[in-house]
Amino acid sequence: MASDYRISMLVIDQPGVLARISNLFGAHEVNIESIQTKKYKETTRIRIASNAEEQQVQNLIVGLQGLLDVVDIDASAIARSAFQQRLMQRTSSIQVMREQRTLSKKMSFWLVVCCLFLTLFGTNIPASLYTLYRQEWGLSSGMITLVFAIYAFTVIPAIIVAGQLSDQIGRKKVLIPGILFSIIGTACFTIADGLGMLLLARLFQGLSVGILNGVAVAALTELDEKRDKKKTALICALAVTLGNAIGPILSGLLGDFAPFPLRLSYYVHLLFILPCFAALFFLNENVRPGLQPVKLKKPYVPKSMLKSFILASITSFLAWSIISMFMSLIPANLSSFTQVHSLTISGIVVALGLIAAAANQILLKQFSLRTMITIGYILLTLGLILLVITLAAKSLVLLLISAVLIGGGNGPAYAGSLALINERSPSKTKGNIVSTFFVITYLGVSLPVIGLGFLSQILGVSGAVNLYVLIIGIVMLITIMFGLKERKNIF
Repeated sequence: MASDYRISMLVIDQPGVLARISNLFGAHEVNIESIQTKKYKETTRIRIASNAEEQQVQNLIVGLQGLLDVVDIDASAIARSAFQQRLMQRTSSIQVMREQRTLSKKMSFWLVVCCLFLTLFGTNIPASLYTLYRQEWGLSSGMITLVFAIYAFTVIPAIIVAGQLSDQIGRKKVLIPGILFSIIGTACFTIADGLGMLLLARLFQGLSVGILNGVAVAALTELDEKRDKKKTALICALAVTLGNAIGPILSGLLGDFAPFPLRLSYYVHLLFILPCFAALFFLNENVRPGLQPVKLKKPYVPKSMLKSFILASITSFLAWSIISMFMSLIPANLSSFTQVHSLTISGIVVALGLIAAAANQILLKQFSLRTMITIGYILLTLGLILLVITLAAKSLVLLLISAVLIGGGNGPAYAGSLALINERSPSKTKGNIVSTFFVITYLGVSLPVIGLGFLSQILGVSGAVNLYVLIIGIVMLITIMFGLKERKNIF
């Protein structure tokens, strides 16, 4: 027998959400008699009255709880007839069952942060070990460049596909294989005995980083109870930066002073990432019901945020291009910059820059995004100038100061750019837009490094770095002029 009922739900305020809810009512053959809405900052409370059979309503609630756009269903808003009493109990039971099978949203939030950190941590362990790989297996500079290239050309398509998949099938289903690929990549390093296994390991690490970067920001934004886009973007940026920093420090220290220098760092990584992989199966997440087939589209940026996207993505490209030069050239060519030969010192120089990046992300997080990006450009410019002086002076002290300046500029430039993208992106297509941002970022990580590797064989390290600084300086100047001209439309 049909009864009257009311159901209240809190939804993410974005185009198409009411249509998806209405379609779900139609799929369960439930007629909507009246709708009331109340707008909040980024969410809307929708109250729907209708008349339906008990089983229809129970099935409908299950479907609504599966919609990604539905944040919460308030069963207390249902009228207290005998039918609705049973319905409220049924709704509560479904919610309890879901909570028993999943972690809390707060724990899920920090689990994703931990997974992102560990993925980047594992990916950067090889940074301090390339000198040992060259000595152990007789690898040339061109072979090392090939290792960087296969990583770059894997991570970029992975970012594009992962972001779109997560928008359609849910973040959890994409995060799990992302961490699995990180585990496989690390396992390949533990048994590597030559260039072939090294390339295979970096291929899996590229897949992992592409997936995590394409999904983590969107997942963290949805898991944050306050939906604070700036905070989640800054936490994501900090996790990436710390992962990049700690990996080279650990591998440098263990490479110099511990047994099994080419293996032990990877064993440590496996020790931490395996429990996180198991915990991901209990991640708290609303998922789409999957009624429509998955469709991949070209990377897309709405016209309304195009100028913001251009500034943010080019800024991130430049910030990571500069610091990636440090991460690739310093460990294998420390003697070209100083008179020192040490894996530990190489790791410390790389890590110092990344620690400075993390420190500035924390210290400057209260500033406006415009101020963060401006400070980033100033410090990056000073760091590049000092790096050119370091090449002539062969001074370790100047190299360390240059690392601090470049890292200190990378932190706010990257974090501010990512936060700008996260704030301006619509929730419905956030995964796709953030993924497109990371594609351009990783072009900055990869293309200059590959180019520097080949130029070093022709011009030498000093000549290649000087030419690189000149080109990057010109691009930075053009980007700054664009940002100043369009500042009212960007921020």
